[in-house]
Amino acid sequence: MRDDSIALIRDRAFANKVVVHSRGGDRAALAHWVEQWLRDGVSYVGVVGTDASALQDVVDWTCIELSLRDGREPGGDDGYDILTAAHQADESLDDAIELARLIGEHPGAPICIVEI
Repeated sequence: MRDDSIALIRDRAFANKVVVHSRGGDRAALAHWVEQWLRDGVSYVGVVGTDASALQDVVDWTCIELSLRDGREPGGDDGYDILTAAHQADESLDDAIELARLIGEHPGAPICIVEI
């Protein structure tokens, strides 16, 4: 059950944490968003729903490709990194939100829900 104290942001620049709720597994749309998330300082992306594991790979590979494009060392101190997680088919959006709430340096930070 979703905790009412968790701020879910839908209509502004991205929060520090993002949960992608995939209904159709739109990889092209997701790759587009990753660059924006890096600019906004997103540190965590969890993916739940259709093709969650493949979409997690899109986030990871996009970070690598953008690092290389900008002359940075992927995985190094100056590379672009976002902590990612893919949720299994039996996990719900609420499960993904709960993990996002608990993980990382900012437990309880606002979470942006993105549906693709």
